Amino acid sequence: MKNLRLKTMTLVFAATLAGYCGKKKENEAPKAQAKIAYAVYGTGLYDQIGASKASEYLNRGEMVTVLEIVTPPSVKEDAKSKSWAKIERTTGKQGFFDASHLESKAFVVIRPLDVFSINQASGKKLATVPAGQVGFIVEEKADWAKIRFGSNINEGWGFAKENSKWVDQKWAQVEGVSYDAAAIGQGVELETALRKYATSDAAKKAAGKKELEAIVKEGKSQFIEVAQKALAAENETKSEETKPADAPGGN
Repeated sequence: MKNLRLKTMTLVFAATLAGYCGKKKENEAPKAQAKIAYAVYGTGLYDQIGASKASEYLNRGEMVTVLEIVTPPSVKEDAKSKSWAKIERTTGKQGFFDASHLESKAFVVIRPLDVFSINQASGKKLATVPAGQVGFIVEEKADWAKIRFGSNINEGWGFAKENSKWVDQKWAQVEGVSYDAAAIGQGVELETALRKYATSDAAKKAAGKKELEAIVKEGKSQFIEVAQKALAAENETKSEETKPADAPGGN
């Protein structure tokens, strides 16, 4: 009988312990769920927060898995703490990336996209974003989205300063865009070439021209026509500059 009581008490204790261990502790923070995000900028990935040198560099528009968000205390009094995302690339490489440089959705413009100051068509139209521009969705309201580009948008890729408008964090009805990873990659390729081609640096400009010509020659990108127009526009400008001035008239 004594052994039976001892065995019963042991079983009750084990069941109680199992029940306790299975319960979630009060005030225990839930573990963050891994989620997909996209890099707005092609900036550094660090092995440790505060590391002086990046171990690798992400590509603009690159898809990564966010494992957790870390916000270390600021070293300066009253300064806003910077949040870091611990991420994993598709290569398996993990590290820390500036969390403010990530958004949950990426897209590339396929047809010209109108951007407004507010999420209503009655708002001020700020720009028409050309095909080939990569963007990111920050917030969605009904059929409108606050979108982010991370760079100046140059309407029609004319490169004239007066046409350049800052449209980051503004609103659009996101139609005529693609969320396809391959299309986004082609947009990044086009952006990179156009950015180089638009500079006054002769070496960078030549490199940009070569990259645009490669896009046209390879014939695989969705944005061949955009590349062709950029090259044609430059040729037209050179042609205008080399035209002889009209001879003065007179009797």
